[in-house]
Amino acid sequence: MKQYVLMSVLLVSMFVCPAVISREFEPEDMEIQMQMKEREMELQRLEAKMGMEREMQNIELEQRRMEMERALDDDDENDDGEGALGLILVICVIVRILAAIWVYMDIRQLNRGSGIWIVIVLLAGLLGALVYAVVRLGDNRQK
Repeated sequence: MKQYVLMSVLLVSMFVCPAVISREFEPEDMEIQMQMKEREMELQRLEAKMGMEREMQNIELEQRRMEMERALDDDDENDDGEGALGLILVICVIVRILAAIWVYMDIRQLNRGSGIWIVIVLLAGLLGALVYAVVRLGDNRQK
């Protein structure tokens, strides 16, 4: 009889132990699976957030590029006017210097006059050279 009891205990333990063991590990497996799914969802959320931030950065970069292009276009438009003004100033300076050289050569050729006419021509430009020419013509008529 002891053998039958022992056999029946053994048979019951064979069926009960795996069920108990599987029940013990199932909740842990389910917890692990839940944690894995939570982590996957968190990872997907973070990836979506990073993608959105990347898009925002691209949009900001595009806006800055467009602002810089506009600024360069505005500078190009302003440079055209400044370039013409600079060219006019250079021409005026060259004309004044050439008129002063003409007055200097004329004074040296006639061996008279003073250096004041050179200063007047440098300051007044063509008007000063015209005044010098009128004064010089007047001096020639008196002689």
